Amino acid sequence: MSVLYDVEEEKKYVFTKKIDCTNCGTQFNDLRILNSKLRRKEPDLDLRPRFQFVDTLKYGITACPYCGFAAPIKNFERLPSLQQKRIREKVTSQFMQRQPLTGETIDYATAMGQYELALVCAMVMEVALSEQAYLCLQLSWLIRGRLEEADAEPGLLDEEMYLQLKEKQERYYRQAYDLFSKALTQENFPICGMDQHTFDYLLAVLSFHFKEYDIATRYCGNIVQSKGVNAKIKDKALMLKDEILAEKKAQEEGAQ
Repeated sequence: MSVLYDVEEEKKYVFTKKIDCTNCGTQFNDLRILNSKLRRKEPDLDLRPRFQFVDTLKYGITACPYCGFAAPIKNFERLPSLQQKRIREKVTSQFMQRQPLTGETIDYATAMGQYELALVCAMVMEVALSEQAYLCLQLSWLIRGRLEEADAEPGLLDEEMYLQLKEKQERYYRQAYDLFSKALTQENFPICGMDQHTFDYLLAVLSFHFKEYDIATRYCGNIVQSKGVNAKIKDKALMLKDEILAEKKAQEEGAQ
């Protein structure tokens, strides 16, 4: 069975950029994606993005290996003084320097470490719940990618590690769902770049995953019954609603 992504092919989509850390001022190399070369594929049911030849999620975080400050690329250069104070007191003071990126690509294990560091920083800075939720969702997507890579290349992970990652994936998925649900009551749209219909669809998928069928059905209904909904999201919601009803029915029949 062939590997999921070919490293030599992936290198063609990655470049090195020198970054000055907005927290400690140290310069380091970061790896970025050549977005102009990307070829988009159909996303997963839960909107996880897919591209040919490279998993772009691995390159979504900039992390300083010297002070521990990590954030999504678009937010890395924005660090208000209050948040900088929090990072220095609660992250940098306890951070052990890491080896700077030296390769031409980022592997899943490294990417997961960067996202987990970014999640810690987000919590310390008390950023919006939706931003913390999205980092959790991306972490679950990354783990999914790592597991898919292991499925495509037998022997890459031992059974114990594989099961541990499955459990970790589920925890981050649950955390994302809970935080997004709270964010819905506190934040205005757009949320993480999503309009209300797209956000409702994502919550429908997440609640369906956790077998909260009535909640998932309600979110789908909100989308289908609304006017001016993007046709793709409406079609996705209709198909998802059919899946929810079918699984709910099967579960009820199995319980009889």
